[in-house]
Amino acid sequence: MPTSYSDNLHTGHIEGFTQHRIEGADGVPIDVLTAGQGPALLLLHGCPQTRMCWRQVACVLQQNFTVVLPDLRGYGRSGKPEPLADHSNYSKRTMALDQIQVMQALRHNQFFVAGHDRGGRVAYRLALDHPHAVQAIAVLDIVPTLDVWNAVNAPVAMRMWHWPLFAQEDGLPEALLAHSSDYFVDWGHKHQSANQFAFPPNNMADYRASLRDPANIRGMCEDYRASWHIDRLLDQEDQGKRFIQAPLLALWGEHGNVAQANPIDIWKKWATFVQGKGLPGGHFLPEEAYEQVATELMAFFSSIART
Repeated sequence: MPTSYSDNLHTGHIEGFTQHRIEGADGVPIDVLTAGQGPALLLLHGCPQTRMCWRQVACVLQQNFTVVLPDLRGYGRSGKPEPLADHSNYSKRTMALDQIQVMQALRHNQFFVAGHDRGGRVAYRLALDHPHAVQAIAVLDIVPTLDVWNAVNAPVAMRMWHWPLFAQEDGLPEALLAHSSDYFVDWGHKHQSANQFAFPPNNMADYRASLRDPANIRGMCEDYRASWHIDRLLDQEDQGKRFIQAPLLALWGEHGNVAQANPIDIWKKWATFVQGKGLPGGHFLPEEAYEQVATELMAFFSSIART
């Protein structure tokens, strides 16, 4: 049911959207915005962001779709459970189950999903673990987690430094970020975007406010710890054995790291039907290239909805 839930973060509100508080896996509350009408489309954000990264895209897509915008567990306004010793409650399998429960609570048993960055990892795990639910999937500026870890060499390590850092145990990354979270948010957006892109001020304010919460910092680090301890191994179990059957659209920034990785060839090893292209900009496509992203997603999901 809609709720007036709010906390010390920015509300993360988008005009015309309804806010919900829905129980995810293990009872973790997932904070969600919804709007529009038509087939259901789940949009998942990445790190160190919140659902607000999709604001401009979502306002376009709601014309043809029922758009569902959650904050992932560990981020934004959603729950940030105490981590388990094996980090499994921050695995993409668990995060995917959060979204299954969200969509079922909203009475969407089948849906489209698009995910950027960490949200893209949740999205492809959704498609692998819940093929009956995912009708089509779009992944923005990622390749699968196993492929990232397997590709690490000296140049890749310099670009992907935060993956091994945030996966360190015993609170090391949390301590490093505790007094520099604003700097990390600003530095990351500057260095992973292209052409000195100016991010919407309200979005940046939401990202900064979110990461000032120590529980959010811990949730973000647990996300990366799970990527090493669990997500990588789940991918290893599935590689060559299970394929994403839903049509898959891969989009990437022409000036980002993924552009150097032959993403279409990589995704063809994981999915049966793959298409995609590079778009102007760097890593943060939902903001840097929101018009092109909205156009591509509208065309892709609409074509499938008509079949």
